Amino acid sequence: MTDSFLLDTCVLSEVSKRQPNPNVIRFLDTSANLFLPAAALMEFQLGIAEASSSDPVRAVRLSNWYSRTVTAGLPILDTTREVAEVWGVLAADPRLRNLVVGHARAKKPRNGQDLHIAACALVHRLPIATMNVSDFSLIDRCYPLPGIYDPLGNRWHARMSPLQVQEQSAVAPSFR
Repeated sequence: MTDSFLLDTCVLSEVSKRQPNPNVIRFLDTSANLFLPAAALMEFQLGIAEASSSDPVRAVRLSNWYSRTVTAGLPILDTTREVAEVWGVLAADPRLRNLVVGHARAKKPRNGQDLHIAACALVHRLPIATMNVSDFSLIDRCYPLPGIYDPLGNRWHARMSPLQVQEQSAVAPSFR
């Protein structure tokens, strides 16, 4: 397994559940370098705000969990100019339109954060750890991602092969 992963919101939010999945917890405990995209912070805040109207007690519990999580030292990858530019390309692609605008019967509106996370993964060359394999597989078919790993099933769904390095000859090449 690789040492570094970009966490999708669903992976880290598993920790906030009363009975988190043991496979996901094991993954989080044993992975060496985990990174959180800034997009996940937006999704956490969205979830807390939505919960506050229907279940204020749950919203307080989630807010406390969020505060502990963001101060725990997990590196947060900001939305840099490069990430924003790649995100714009992904969001403009008609093949990925359903990740920005949900269909009329969708349970929840789409907010385009999967594209934001994918852009962060592409710029930083990090595989994405997610249980939302279908959306990231769609993105991967259009723009090959560094990897898609599902910690729930302990399974890679996409993984870029390392570049092959050719042996260099003892004779220096001529550029003339």
